[in-house]
Amino acid sequence: MKTEELFFIVRVEVNTKHSNLNETLQELEASSRFLMTNTPKITIIHTEILTTKMRTPKNEDHGA
Repeated sequence: MKTEELFFIVRVEVNTKHSNLNETLQELEASSRFLMTNTPKITIIHTEILTTKMRTPKNEDHGA
């Protein structure tokens, strides 16, 4: 059996009552779950959720 490292990209769209994105991320990191299960041929060794903040850039006219 060999060990592989895989990366999954997941987009999560949420409705939130928090006033800022940091509070939303903190609550998700503390209270949400991401579940990957073993299969007959695969054993999950470790999972980690990497979070980032992404904001839609403003369309600004720079006079170009």
